[in-house]
Amino acid sequence: MPTSPTVKLPVQLVRQLQAFRRRLRTVKILEAICLAGLAVILSYVFLYVSDRVWETPPTLGWILFICAVAGLLTFIPWWSFRWVWQRRTATQLARLIGKNDAALGDRLLGVIELDSEMYGHQYSSEKLKEAAMEQVAREVAGQDLTVNIPRPRHRILFLLLSILVLCTGALCIVSPEAAENALHRWLQPFNPPERYTFTQLDPTPDTLVIPLGESHAYELRLADSTKSRPETAHYVFGNRMRQQASLEDGVYKVLIPPLQQPDRLEFSAGDVVRRMRIVPKARPSLISAAATVAYPEYMGRPDGREPMRAGVVSAPEGSTLTLEVTASQPLAFAATPQGKPLRVDGSKVIIPSILLGKDPQEIELTWTDQDGLDAAQTVKVRLEPVEDKQPSVYLRGGENDRHVLEDTSIELEVEAADDFGLRELGVEWQGEKSFYEEENPDGGAADPEKAGKTVPGLHGEKVLETGDPTRTGLKGTFLFQARALKLSPQRVVVRGFTQDYKPGGKRVYSEPMVIIVLSKSEHAQMIRNELERIVSELEGMIRRMDAMTDEAKRLKTLEEKELRNTEGQQRLHALADEEQANRRELNELINRSETLFKEASRNTQIDPSGMKEFMKGISMLKPVPDSAMKNAQKKFRDSTAENSTPQESRQSLNGAESDHSDATQALKDAMNQLSKSAQDMEASTFVARLLQAAYKEDFIARSLAGQLNTVVGMTMEELDPSTRREMETIATLQNASTQDIGWILEDLNYYKSRTEERIYSDLYNQMNAFSLREKLDLVHGNILNSITAQSIDESHLYASTLRHWAKLIDDYKKSRGGGGGGGGGEEESISDADFEFMLKIIRMIQQEQDIRMRTRAAEKEHRKLNAQTP
Repeated sequence: MPTSPTVKLPVQLVRQLQAFRRRLRTVKILEAICLAGLAVILSYVFLYVSDRVWETPPTLGWILFICAVAGLLTFIPWWSFRWVWQRRTATQLARLIGKNDAALGDRLLGVIELDSEMYGHQYSSEKLKEAAMEQVAREVAGQDLTVNIPRPRHRILFLLLSILVLCTGALCIVSPEAAENALHRWLQPFNPPERYTFTQLDPTPDTLVIPLGESHAYELRLADSTKSRPETAHYVFGNRMRQQASLEDGVYKVLIPPLQQPDRLEFSAGDVVRRMRIVPKARPSLISAAATVAYPEYMGRPDGREPMRAGVVSAPEGSTLTLEVTASQPLAFAATPQGKPLRVDGSKVIIPSILLGKDPQEIELTWTDQDGLDAAQTVKVRLEPVEDKQPSVYLRGGENDRHVLEDTSIELEVEAADDFGLRELGVEWQGEKSFYEEENPDGGAADPEKAGKTVPGLHGEKVLETGDPTRTGLKGTFLFQARALKLSPQRVVVRGFTQDYKPGGKRVYSEPMVIIVLSKSEHAQMIRNELERIVSELEGMIRRMDAMTDEAKRLKTLEEKELRNTEGQQRLHALADEEQANRRELNELINRSETLFKEASRNTQIDPSGMKEFMKGISMLKPVPDSAMKNAQKKFRDSTAENSTPQESRQSLNGAESDHSDATQALKDAMNQLSKSAQDMEASTFVARLLQAAYKEDFIARSLAGQLNTVVGMTMEELDPSTRREMETIATLQNASTQDIGWILEDLNYYKSRTEERIYSDLYNQMNAFSLREKLDLVHGNILNSITAQSIDESHLYASTLRHWAKLIDDYKKSRGGGGGGGGGEEESISDADFEFMLKIIRMIQQEQDIRMRTRAAEKEHRKLNAQTP
């Protein structure tokens, strides 16, 4: 304390003021410490108590922490500044004392002013100043200045602090875990640990995923370290009613109702509170499955992929599968029903190395998604072994060309299919055994060196397409031409074939297609027979049309009233309907006739005069359906019209009857023309058939001559088996030739009865008188008895006889100018020479088409060979 340089405060007074200052500092600093301690401990205790009641919000935790820090930063520094720094001089202390004792404070302040440099110079007498100071010192010496310390509360604050410390210590002793947890939470408001509760539960998720639309029981289990075990807990969903859950074996069961939308669950048991977000979610379900298939080695196929269809994955027997089962959402775990873990990749479960035998297998598995949801039921995938069945093959084409000439080409389509690859596709043909060679109209053998030998090419095959293990379908075309395949006229069975890669597998054949290869004479006979059928059907139509004419004439005799009544109208409608049906049938006959004419034009042995008559008959038929018959049909309809007058109906009926009669007459004329054509064709076929029979007998003779050196002087029993078989075949051929002669006789007998030409009657009588059939039967017996030389001579003799008879008919036809055909002296619309030229043009066009088909086939073969050449 500063003093006057001349007069000093009494020592005793100075000591009293210093004692007062020390006591003031002690009391106020103690108060600051107690206040700061109270702020800190109260902040901690409040947090502790708050945590016992509820989950203290982070904001409140921060407030309490800030209050504690503020207490430390406020009370001690501010209190020190106020009671230590601002109370260090004597003047400051005197003034503080004056607040409690004004008189004492004034006297002390006065003395201190006498001692100060500022005020001391006002008093000139040092003695007086010393006397005044001594007087005040004596008065103060007997007083305790510390009683003037303002509001000393350090004892109360210390007591409060002590009590609070003891209580807090008691809390720490009673529940050290809660106290320690509260301390950590108080010290770390920025990242507080989880609140300690006396009732403790096992950890629960913040979000609980449950099955969508299903009720769910969720268990909350008390932890082993729990201090409290409330018998009843409470929970509530959203804003719904609060519910209770009883404690059973340390578990509270919360019943979650079926949910479609997310909800919130609040659960409380004792002092613990858990809040969870409830999210309903669909269970993981089977979306798809597929298998990577390692096919059996024999198939030679690269690994493939087979998807699941209708819950089944199919693969060939002997395959090794890697199964991939896809779930609707990412998975966390998958296993077999026996608990064996399976490989999981995202939402896929992969099961490798499944060997597929002959019996079906069922793969079962369970899975859990990443949210802990299981499948609603065991996932099942059925593995179905597929037997490598035989492939299928189809042969199509030539439906209308089953009877064909040797030089006619038919394009056949062959198609094959298989599940697991085809090796090849081809066609096979099988003919009947025959000794006939290519027909020679002159009656001679085409190649004498081939006498007695079977015709080559009776059996053959051709591979059309070569497949590979990955081609499940093959398609090819085959051009069938008997002459190119070296097939004589005979019955040929054609089949498509294919083969797969299955070990031990055999060729699979299509349904057989029978193609009758005809010689020109046989073909001519077929044409004539078909033409006769057309004439017969035309004749039946004419009879029906005659009956219709009679019906129309009967209707014309009816009176108007009878004609207009219901019965009359029905009869008119019936005539119109029948006329329409006849038109449709006639058009079909015309189409058949044109097709037959086109087929007949291929055969050069058919007499051009007969072809000319045939064409003329078709020309006569073609306008009938769309002229007279169409007009008749329309007029029959008009006669039944309701808005027509009786005179108009009668007129329509008369016109219909007239047109119908004209159509009938036109059909009769055309039928007569076609009948004449059939007769001319039949006459011309006799020549060809007789020449063919002669050729067969010559061929039999040549065949016997080829065996003569081997069989001479030997019986059939003594012959080598192969030679005997050849002799038996020749005998069979002789028997067939005898049957042909019998059919010629029967046809000749029928033809002579329908024609007045005497040549055919005379020829029939000669053949009967000659008894050719009986003589040929004797030749057949001689061949079987190995009487070879006589059989050769007789065959040559009968061949010459047959050629002589054929020449008789041919000379007669030539003498008549090719069989007539003008008919009635009418002027021909086209001359015979022009018609023959036209017929040659038609045949050239057909040959051109046939050449084009063969060229296309050859080009395909050429491309195929080039593609196969490396």
